[in-house]
Amino acid sequence: MKTLNIANKDGFRWGETAYLVGTEFGVRCIAYANNEHDALDYAVDEGFLDSEIMSDEDHEEYSSNGWGDSFTYAGNCGHPVWTKNLWIKPANERKVK
Repeated sequence: MKTLNIANKDGFRWGETAYLVGTEFGVRCIAYANNEHDALDYAVDEGFLDSEIMSDEDHEEYSSNGWGDSFTYAGNCGHPVWTKNLWIKPANERKVK
């Protein structure tokens, strides 16, 4: 059985949704949040998406060329994160095999 990472160790709070955060390699973590962007922030802050953080050189190139649709800013530090293979969806929308 595969163990899933939980991005926010505080656990679930009333009114929050459990989000699956993943890449082309599958689910990276579960994050409890009020919206998808908060879930992404938690995943980045806990280091589950370190492979998706852009290098300074890539960020400069993509910013200067107006390719802002290739990345978003996430986490407490506002890291630029690649979005090409990133996906976030509520856990209750998962496919059941």
